Amino acid sequence: MQCDVRIETLGAGGDGIAHHDGARVFVPGALPGEQVRVDLGRAASDGYHATLLARQNDGPARTEPECEYFGDCGGCVAQHIAAAPYSEWKQAAIREALAHRGLGRDLGEIAMAPLIACPPASRRRARLALSRGGRLGFRRRGAAEIVDIAHCAILLPKLQTLLAPLRTLAAGIAGGIGEISLTQAPTGVDVILHGLAAPPDMAMREHLADFTHAQGIARLAIEIRKPRGRGGKQKAAGEVETIAQPGAVRARFGAADVALPCGAFLQATAAGEAAIGRLVQSGLALQAGSRAVVADLYAGIGAIGFGLAANAASDSHRVAMFEGSAAMADAAEAAARAAGLPVSALARDLARRPLSVAELKKFDAVIFDPPRAGARAQAETLAASGVARIAAISCNPASFARDARILVDGGYRMTELTPIDQFLWSSHVELVAIFQHK
Repeated sequence: MQCDVRIETLGAGGDGIAHHDGARVFVPGALPGEQVRVDLGRAASDGYHATLLARQNDGPARTEPECEYFGDCGGCVAQHIAAAPYSEWKQAAIREALAHRGLGRDLGEIAMAPLIACPPASRRRARLALSRGGRLGFRRRGAAEIVDIAHCAILLPKLQTLLAPLRTLAAGIAGGIGEISLTQAPTGVDVILHGLAAPPDMAMREHLADFTHAQGIARLAIEIRKPRGRGGKQKAAGEVETIAQPGAVRARFGAADVALPCGAFLQATAAGEAAIGRLVQSGLALQAGSRAVVADLYAGIGAIGFGLAANAASDSHRVAMFEGSAAMADAAEAAARAAGLPVSALARDLARRPLSVAELKKFDAVIFDPPRAGARAQAETLAASGVARIAAISCNPASFARDARILVDGGYRMTELTPIDQFLWSSHVELVAIFQHK
């Protein structure tokens, strides 16, 4: 059914929202103040997810998209929003998530800091999809179809130059490749080819090694597709095997030089990582020589923890890192020993075995940076611990709001909240919050 609607607000996912016969209508690509013609499609539990047919006027928030693929490619949803309303939209997602947990649209006690911007062409990691027909790019929004791209407005230039060679490489691999992970480490590009049908033979291994050297890639690895289980369900990802590594794949955090395991987590942008580090260090208010003991939970390879210990002597800040990946924890531990830093790193699944209240009592401050699902179990023990200051980092306002509610109910107050636009033009937003025990 086709009809005309007027867009009233902008939803958290980037869709314009209108109403028709009392039901909400979600319209991708439409902005508040615009009169649009849509095909409603079938009603869902939350309303209609409509198709935009025509736009009769431009809303005040509209601007020209940066990328020719915008509207087709599902990687970005917000290139058509001007800077000021775009920033407000990102902040509103956090405010609304907090309000849903009863923390108030004004956060009760503090004002949210302005959004910290990360520029275009700064994204240093991405996971691209491949089709059997040779398309390489991101999936169309809400569909399995892959939009073939020759360039990407968010990726670092070096990663963009690899798109065409990787497309050619994938076309020559029997059985195809499902996805490709690209990470621009400080010392070079790390590439993983996901979903190979079978282990490569010697000729293919030599071809992959030649490609790695020819393209100046620091490391190329593969992941073999596991067979499907009962009912055709895809089993867990297979093991990753390095095929060629002409150069070091390392990153420097503070005084630590860390050898990155294959697939190791890095923040989406270098600017975002630097902003997170600054906010955590200032928010925890740790003074040099204070002999503070800090826990860094979900520490990854130590980007934040090593920053805290950068100028520490043996009688200053000590940092205990806890990370679910044994490979990343081992890499951080080795880097700490080599640099002579007062840092330890231990592999521990904090979702299944969070630090207990008794374990937390010895720390003066805690940092936690969980995955999108958040850290419910760990937040519960933190809330009961009485640790003086906590720095929370999150890429999901909804799970952050849940965990923040737990901390507030446990006697903490949020003293700082800063959004960071690491995921430019997407519906995602990073944030750093500081909590202080009352």
